[in-house]
Amino acid sequence: MIITTERLQYLVSVAQHGSFSSAAKELGVSVAAVNKAIQHLEFDLELTLFERHGGKKPQLTQEGKRLYVKALEILPKLIAMERQAQMMSEGIESQLSICLHPYTCYPEYTRLIGELAARYPDLEINIVEAETLEWQNLQCDIIIAPNRLVNLRGVNIQSINSIKWLLVSAPQHPLAQLRSAPELEDFDHHHQLMPPAGNIILPHYLEVMRYSSKLVTVERFYQLRELLLAGCGFAMYPQALARPLIEEGKLKDLNFDYGKQGNHWPIDLIWQEGLGQAGNWFIEQLIDEE
Repeated sequence: MIITTERLQYLVSVAQHGSFSSAAKELGVSVAAVNKAIQHLEFDLELTLFERHGGKKPQLTQEGKRLYVKALEILPKLIAMERQAQMMSEGIESQLSICLHPYTCYPEYTRLIGELAARYPDLEINIVEAETLEWQNLQCDIIIAPNRLVNLRGVNIQSINSIKWLLVSAPQHPLAQLRSAPELEDFDHHHQLMPPAGNIILPHYLEVMRYSSKLVTVERFYQLRELLLAGCGFAMYPQALARPLIEEGKLKDLNFDYGKQGNHWPIDLIWQEGLGQAGNWFIEQLIDEE
């Protein structure tokens, strides 16, 4: 055994700190352990890697510098490979793709993604936009999105929440200045900010969401949000996302009366079979949040 990940870590740490004791402190081992590891490496390689003089910092020799530069290149890859192997042995997937729709990017879900990343620090998490997802050939592990009223085969589906829709505008918008809640005919005098039809918001859904003949179609959710805050129109907006903006005085709930049934849209949790430990943990948390 000549070169190992541990020996390279010790070499790099001593070289960077210029001290065996500082390297030992960083690595959480004794000074003797660091000295021994470097000495064994030098013995196996039949090279002197550090010049040691009493009272002076250890200095890399020319051979030591060459090995140090090479170690900086390969050490991160070796550590990553070891972590991946450890994850595989523990049944933890190396990657997890989570599909979120802008309308379901609720604080509790983004918080859970943060907890997932903290719990599995070596897991590569990919966040996918639901409207860009190819539903005929799902390439995502987990989906949190509004219900599409379309049967999907070969996946697990569970309703975990719902979107409660509000009609909102900026406080300076004319609809927000009305003395009472607007009637249906009031909306037709103003522009409504609307998303385009997509893979989730299908054309017939758009008609249900439409309250004005004057439309401003906005492709991206962040654009819709900024135009809404600027008073460029009114919009249907999920209550969970609108609430903080209303509390900050940036939006106003127009208090439109949808009737006894209200206006809700189920949120589905969809996940593939065969998830690893991280994916299953995330699913369990989402279901517990229900």
